[in-house]
Amino acid sequence: MNEGESVSSHMQKMQRYMDQLVKLNVNFDEELAIDIVLNSLPSCYDQFILTYHLNNNETTLSQLHNLLRTTETVMKGKGVASTPSSALVSDIGQGKVKRRKGPPKQN
Repeated sequence: MNEGESVSSHMQKMQRYMDQLVKLNVNFDEELAIDIVLNSLPSCYDQFILTYHLNNNETTLSQLHNLLRTTETVMKGKGVASTPSSALVSDIGQGKVKRRKGPPKQN
């Protein structure tokens, strides 16, 4: 995946590659497909990948796609550099990523 490319278009491209492999009678399970997708992500997703592996959740490609889309939205909304890693880690660890609101207003 190239920097700036949408995760959805990347997932569609990866799915086409996997479909081509199936047509060529290359057998692989969904866990391997997920590992291939995770290894194709740019370095800005390193924290997501680490957390994904630490939580060892059984997910489908579709669920992974949803997690990645949500993570992409969070990273774009806050900017990758300003997104606290712990926020993404805790949200992914619960099996979902939530949008966080800004800091509370101070009077």
